[in-house]
Amino acid sequence: MCHSIPMPECTAMFKSSSVLTCLAALGCMSLSACQAISEPAVLKWSEPQFAGIPDEAKLGELSGLTRSNVTPGIYWAINDGDNPAEIIAIDAQARTKAWYTVGGVRNIDWEDIANYRDRDRNYLAIADSGDNGGLRTDLFLHIVEEPAQLVDNGHISLVRTIRCQWPDGARDTESLVADERRRRFLLISKKRVPAEVFALPFDAKDGDKPKLVTTLEGIAQPDEKTMNAKGDYGRYRAQITGADISPDGQWLAVLNYQQINFFRLGGQAIPKMLRPVQTITLPWLPQAEGIAFSSDGNSVFIGSEQSPTPVIRFDRIVQ
Repeated sequence: MCHSIPMPECTAMFKSSSVLTCLAALGCMSLSACQAISEPAVLKWSEPQFAGIPDEAKLGELSGLTRSNVTPGIYWAINDGDNPAEIIAIDAQARTKAWYTVGGVRNIDWEDIANYRDRDRNYLAIADSGDNGGLRTDLFLHIVEEPAQLVDNGHISLVRTIRCQWPDGARDTESLVADERRRRFLLISKKRVPAEVFALPFDAKDGDKPKLVTTLEGIAQPDEKTMNAKGDYGRYRAQITGADISPDGQWLAVLNYQQINFFRLGGQAIPKMLRPVQTITLPWLPQAEGIAFSSDGNSVFIGSEQSPTPVIRFDRIVQ
């Protein structure tokens, strides 16, 4: 669950068919879509594109996003804490296509959702892991089998819930990815600098503790001027709010309120320290929290927790 950031009165402009019109109205057109950090960029991305505006009635606090492994062109989304325990299917234009209630659980503070295929079955993992106050002793990963069909007001049963604890005290985390190549979940701390990446095996049991496997160095932090000018929002800008892994398993995309940072995962072993090789600077979006690669890896979708706010898309430019 995240802190509320006031919305500008011009939110209605987001209903335009072009995100460029919206961003111009917000004074954001001077932003560069993509810039290399240290190594030559291997991916080149378009300027932000308007995808659509989610239905506020069903997806008013989008907190996590992931592509479907079953239905082409579909993305699964969740709402933030204290909302119904539902997974919502949207298309590439952010239109609601189906929703399912997850039986036997409640949404304490759902923060991210990840798709994965394991032993010839397709699953969705939901991270009930938000902890703004640093008070929770347990975090939960709820595992469901991805629905084979899209149904309005459907019901889906849990495969299982993994209940675990951090190895050294409470942490707020809003980012979950499923690393199929290594058969493990990755959870990324939100507030710590550098951000910590913890791993938990797909077959983890209740009581298992996530293991620290790497840190994410080099994520830009707000300077003193930004902190003073923007108050709390300045402080939150660099905190990690979402993540996804590319379909080929090569790239980890990590989201905060100001950027997407791309980290190269490479081979089987992940280095003990990762630095971004590329950054996309976001246009102004209140509380950017959901991020998902498309199934072909050629687009990245970003959703916001505040509504009504558009889902935007960056398309890979293949030369």
